[in-house]
Amino acid sequence: MVSDVRKKKLLFAFKKFFDADESGAVEKKDFEKSLEKLVRLQGWKETDVIFNVAKDIMNQIWDGFKAADVDSDGKVSTDEWIKMWNLQGTDTLPEWNNLFCKVCFHIQDKTGDGAIDEEEFVKVHGIFGGPTEDAADAFKKMAGDKSSLNWEDFSKLFKEFFLSDDADAPGNYIFGTIKFLNE
Repeated sequence: MVSDVRKKKLLFAFKKFFDADESGAVEKKDFEKSLEKLVRLQGWKETDVIFNVAKDIMNQIWDGFKAADVDSDGKVSTDEWIKMWNLQGTDTLPEWNNLFCKVCFHIQDKTGDGAIDEEEFVKVHGIFGGPTEDAADAFKKMAGDKSSLNWEDFSKLFKEFFLSDDADAPGNYIFGTIKFLNE
């Protein structure tokens, strides 16, 4: 059974990153809207190779995500989302979620140096509508005494966000805030 802490985190991710039209359910069109936002953020053109790679990855994430659609209506409701995580173990993330992690890392690693520093982290979360002061605090809590997060650090924190029941886990800050835990 998903704990209350974990349920709050999962619902935050569902609403913030997957339910692009805020309908309360996620459909393929939500992934298409998210891809459009990503393309604008990165400044890609539809003729760029990276656009097609991103489109393919978003389709792969959707293909894995839609496995939660138990009633086969083409939508994943919040109840179906939570049921999926109830069935998911707490040792590993599903492959689609690992792809989502990679996308998140590469979006934030704007310099392409293989690490995310505080400035990159804050800037991306600001673009997505998060308060920059929350993102700065979140980065500090995740990074500790480090000046940046490499792929290994980031993927560990990302996994912690989705799988941990610990309200104080540093991975809870991976999306720039933890205010949702107090709601």
